[in-house]
Amino acid sequence: MIDSLFHLSLHQLRQTAPVVHCITNHVAMDLTANALLAVGARPLMAAAPAEMEELAQVANALLINIGTLDDTLIQASLIAGRAMHQLGKPIVLDPVGVQVSNYRLQAALTIINECHPTIVKGNQREMEVLLPKIARPEFIAVTTGEQDTIIAANRQEQLMGGSTMMTQVTAMGCTAGAMIAAMASVEPDPFLASCYAIRLMKDAGANAQTEVGLGTYRQRFIDYLSHV
Repeated sequence: MIDSLFHLSLHQLRQTAPVVHCITNHVAMDLTANALLAVGARPLMAAAPAEMEELAQVANALLINIGTLDDTLIQASLIAGRAMHQLGKPIVLDPVGVQVSNYRLQAALTIINECHPTIVKGNQREMEVLLPKIARPEFIAVTTGEQDTIIAANRQEQLMGGSTMMTQVTAMGCTAGAMIAAMASVEPDPFLASCYAIRLMKDAGANAQTEVGLGTYRQRFIDYLSHV
């Protein structure tokens, strides 16, 4: 049943070609955009505050990634996030580096409080720092690592797999956030959307395994996403 639902969501993703608005870090843009295209989504990479409300009208999901954080990105994220929340569209927050500075931590908390993200995805250290600061998380919490954990109010799933090579290619974690946003645009249950996206990342990571090198691995990863 789970396999059939996973493939049904992936088929729907390819059929509907949702627009995924990515306010993301500069390092991650290329891999994120190509991965989204490979699964059939349409990436929208924009972060000018002046157009955020208009873009919310055309986007099907929003990713906020604070990897290369500055005041302008915070402003754009808040405008876009508020607009998407009012429209009832899914929002994914990737709180990159919240453990390294108070500036990042406060930015993530402000986005959570004002934009009410549907899903928050971070690595183990990021989530260990962020989650205790939130009295009652109302989002799906996705913690990535060797074992990825997806937690909702009354459900939990743990997924193994992938490849150690994924940790050696920049922006893989950021791309996972985009995959979650894409899946959440077609799967109404954000818990299942998160599970499907993480499974897709792990399947691609495992199938791309190669002894040739990291450059080839990155390309094989995208190739798998385009053919799965």
